[in-house]
Amino acid sequence: MNNNSSFKKAKPFFRKAARVGPAGISRAGTVNTFFVVISLLFAGCKNDAPVSEVHGIRVPQGFTIEPVVDSTLISYPMFASFDNRGRLFLCESTGETFSTEDHLKKPPYHIRLLEDKDGDGKFEKSTIFADSLTYPKGAVFFQGSLYVASAPNLLKLTDTDGDGIADKREVLLSGWVLNHNAAAFGGPFMGPDGWLYLTDARRGFDITTKEGKELKGKGARIWRCRPDGSGLESFSGGGFDNAVELVFMPGGETIGTMTYFTDPMNGFRDALMHWVYGGVYPKPQQVIADDSLKLTGDLMPVMTKLPRIAHSGLMRYEGSAWGDTFKGNLFSAQFNTGRIMRHIISPDGATYQTKDEPFMTSSSPDIHPTDVLEDADGSLLVVNTGGWFIAGCPLSVVAKKDVKAAIYRIRKPDAKAVDDPWGRKLNFTDMTVKDLVQYVTDERPAVRSQAIEQLVIKGAPAAEEIKGTLLSSANEEARTAAVFMLYRINAPEATMDAIRTALEDKSAVVRMAAARVLGLSKDRQSVAKLAEKVQKDEAPVRRQAATALGQIGDSQAISALIKASSDPNDRFVEHAIIYALITLRSPEPLVQALADTSANIRKAALIALDQMDGSPLKKNQLVPLLNSENEQLQNAGIWVALHHPDWADVVVDFLKHNLNSQNLAADIRSLMIAFSGNAQMQQFITAQLDNKDLALSKKILLLDIVNHAEVRKLPDLWIRQLGNLLRSSDPEIRSEVLNVIKSRSIPSLNKELNQIVQDAKIPAGFRLKALGARLMSDPDLTAPEFEMVSTYLGPKNESPVRQEASRLLTQAKLSEGQLVTLASEQVATTDVFLLPDLVNAYKGGKSEAAGKALITALETSKDRLDNLSVPDMQKLFTSYPQPVQDASGSLIKLLKEKQASRLEELEKLQSQLTKGDVAEGRQLLFNKATCFVCHSVAGKGGEFGPDLSNIGEIRSRHDILEAVLYPSASFAREYETSKIVTKTTSHTGIIKEQLPDVIVVATGPGSKVRIPRNEIVSIEPENTSLMLPGLLKQLNIQEISDLVAYLESLPNGMGQIKSHE
Repeated sequence: MNNNSSFKKAKPFFRKAARVGPAGISRAGTVNTFFVVISLLFAGCKNDAPVSEVHGIRVPQGFTIEPVVDSTLISYPMFASFDNRGRLFLCESTGETFSTEDHLKKPPYHIRLLEDKDGDGKFEKSTIFADSLTYPKGAVFFQGSLYVASAPNLLKLTDTDGDGIADKREVLLSGWVLNHNAAAFGGPFMGPDGWLYLTDARRGFDITTKEGKELKGKGARIWRCRPDGSGLESFSGGGFDNAVELVFMPGGETIGTMTYFTDPMNGFRDALMHWVYGGVYPKPQQVIADDSLKLTGDLMPVMTKLPRIAHSGLMRYEGSAWGDTFKGNLFSAQFNTGRIMRHIISPDGATYQTKDEPFMTSSSPDIHPTDVLEDADGSLLVVNTGGWFIAGCPLSVVAKKDVKAAIYRIRKPDAKAVDDPWGRKLNFTDMTVKDLVQYVTDERPAVRSQAIEQLVIKGAPAAEEIKGTLLSSANEEARTAAVFMLYRINAPEATMDAIRTALEDKSAVVRMAAARVLGLSKDRQSVAKLAEKVQKDEAPVRRQAATALGQIGDSQAISALIKASSDPNDRFVEHAIIYALITLRSPEPLVQALADTSANIRKAALIALDQMDGSPLKKNQLVPLLNSENEQLQNAGIWVALHHPDWADVVVDFLKHNLNSQNLAADIRSLMIAFSGNAQMQQFITAQLDNKDLALSKKILLLDIVNHAEVRKLPDLWIRQLGNLLRSSDPEIRSEVLNVIKSRSIPSLNKELNQIVQDAKIPAGFRLKALGARLMSDPDLTAPEFEMVSTYLGPKNESPVRQEASRLLTQAKLSEGQLVTLASEQVATTDVFLLPDLVNAYKGGKSEAAGKALITALETSKDRLDNLSVPDMQKLFTSYPQPVQDASGSLIKLLKEKQASRLEELEKLQSQLTKGDVAEGRQLLFNKATCFVCHSVAGKGGEFGPDLSNIGEIRSRHDILEAVLYPSASFAREYETSKIVTKTTSHTGIIKEQLPDVIVVATGPGSKVRIPRNEIVSIEPENTSLMLPGLLKQLNIQEISDLVAYLESLPNGMGQIKSHE
């Protein structure tokens, strides 16, 4: 067997490497390496018999799972990849979460090589292949070397003497920004076209290519380059957080795992993606504009939306061992849920859709699969990294190094046995071209892959046999492989002519592959045929033909592209056509197309002109489309106007005629916010807020626009109008005005706010909301105000009112006397769920009397202290005089003792739960339990805390109970608490937006504050969750059982919501 054959796979912390594809190109081995975590679970694997469940991990009926490596032979593997001999490379950590700086100063991680020496399916030999690596987020073996993404570098590691240790290390490219939390540069993955594809996160890059070109940016990317590092280019990009792993479909399309296509919303966050050339993907971020990414309309669609599962490895099942129902299926590893998901993928126009189902599940919260691969015999390997990782997606904030890693094999016992699955009995190097061609149609993926690589290595002498035998084969996979091989061989013109002929193949997959490689070859002789295909063929072929025409760069294609845009079929075809028109940079035909009778053509021409370098679009050319009665054209006009802030007169004129329309375009809010700094727009908004004929919904919209206006200080005419609206007869208007005043901190309206606060006839919630707005600029509480707030803390009031009152006390600047009174009258007796907020009112204090009063109050009722954080309490007392610090010692000791018993209490409660009623639990969530104040399910409820729509998929019963009982023990990644200290005050909350000049902080349900960056002194992480603890103490054991049952039922439980509305 020769190292020049390639069968490879690579994976980053949340993705998986390339593997053998239908074209035979080695994309990344298909060994499922699954590392299980619990130390007492896995002492060794020698005596483990195959079963359907092991260590809390379960596989479907008809499958078995078993460990395949002794735990002493591995450390904490993250990603895995096979070479062409079946050896397994593991990208491993040491079990420590190092800072980014420490990673760069002294790279701590390594790559391990495992070998199965006796062919029993278990790995007995372990060698450190390469050490001193920064975070190795994937690897792929190709023609004798291991290619590794180890930011800031793309490395090529070679073992020249065959001892299993890399003795040659080459840096092919450098410049990717490292981040220790796994959201970083990853891969590579070998595509069937012979290019290395790489993933990246939204961390930034500054790369000098082999050709001397500087590539610099901030956004996330999918990259590709040749195996020698040349030709590096951005393939896709956007504002997503982290692209993890990639696989390739038969025609070469790129499918991948990705986190954060959106901030958690309606139960979604992560996704499976179809990455296409030039595509810009969600989520919306400033980096898209900063990097000048070319847009073709709205951001590209997400293929499969998923909850907060923290994607990792990804593979495509290439073999036939498990039967036709599994061939071509995708499998992904989910870090947060401990699952391997099966995705049955099928075409959907020019893209794909999936049907998803759990394949491997776990009952342990400490199972964290990070990779899944197909072995050459058709079994899967699953890698569980262990419990060490806490810097990224994990829901726990506690590292568990004692929870060890493991690798598991999933088999189908009744599967047909595969003889010599890796082709070790075959000498590919010495085979004739004719013999190699025969193995391209072999049932064994690894054998196909090696035959293909040897044919590519043989080069031009193999071309005729490939054309004569494979390109005319009845086997679609063989013909597709032939197209990719001929491209990679790069033989004379006759070879290219054969690829052009493949554009007429009966298979759309083959035609798509041909269009792909003709575009990569920049083959001008294929322009005429591609121009036909872009106008009339199946959607995927049209998409790829349009991409190829843009890559070739021949202006003769423009006419065909414009005609094709009249019927784009779907978003992916539309994108490819418009992107090609943008890159061809010929404005004259597009200007003429703006007058075409086809709305689709006009839209495509408008967007292409807008996005072309130098944007040749003129203001007067936009007006007809902006004012069009065609909704599609009007939305396109609004979208384009957003890119031209100097065209305010056109925008305001459009709004004058359309603001009160019932069919107002959805993007109007973004348009008005974008132009909010313009004086014409400010005058228009003021006049409309005073317009008595304007619909209520439109006034609420305008107030929201004022709140989010991109101006540092609201103009005086807006402030005067806000004061007028505080006297509105409509409570919804008044409430929204208070939101604006609080968010923007407007001291000139304090007189009006005080009048509301002092009026006892006004409802409690509105009085407290007005006081909260006033406290933003005047934090002192008068005696009557303090008494009012204290009264609202009482148990006679509803929970939301009591919670709002407690939050106001943390926001206010209390006097020594007020703090002493608060301690004796409230802290000592209040309900548990209010206690953390009341204690926070003492932060930064210096009064000995107040400090001692707090200690006394807390020590009077020891059974209410479970939800106070020891580190936070220790930190709280550091600002007080020494006598207070000394007196706090007994309290801190008591807290430590209480927290040591948390697990016992949690287990006791869990054992008491009865069979819960899902419908009753739903009623509790939206009523008595008050969860809805902060959380939403299927879009109903608050937005302050994490969306619960899919919590049953990503959290166990234990996790749910812990999060409710002890909210500070675990945080959802996007909801960590921060303390923002300004020059005059401080705010504790959740950072929701970080804009160039301000940050937006949510300080409570429905309450956001905009803090100018030039006012910020520091931003400090807090260990205390803003979720109120002790809420379960309001419920009896049956109600708790019902609530947990409902949460566990989600997302399926959402179906019960409609029947109970």
